[in-house]
Amino acid sequence: FEYKAGQYCFLCVPGVSMFEWHPFSISSSPHEATVSLHIRVLGDWTQQLYDYVKDTRPINVYIDGPYGAPGVDVDGDRYKVFLFVSGGIGITPMQSICNDILHQRRRGRDIRKVIFVWSVRD
Repeated sequence: FEYKAGQYCFLCVPGVSMFEWHPFSISSSPHEATVSLHIRVLGDWTQQLYDYVKDTRPINVYIDGPYGAPGVDVDGDRYKVFLFVSGGIGITPMQSICNDILHQRRRGRDIRKVIFVWSVRD
């Protein structure tokens, strides 16, 4: 499964509903060995998913995608300072992008600063 930081996919969990697909941002980064999604329980389907996952191991899932692209080129050498601002669950794609940028820095890319602002209600 190949994707870029900041993309999203559609998820189907047949044990919850065979014909329902729901979009979720990918929170892992492309260099990681696993694909992660942060899913907030908010509504019937995500509640059913939560109940199903806590009682069932392993589970089967289908993934469609990836889709979308970040609004800024994080793979090129053009930028050396990054400012990311997100609110609530909007942290999910930003986490993927920030982790990817930090991975690039560890591999030798000249990145001077990454500033991350996350706004939450509570």
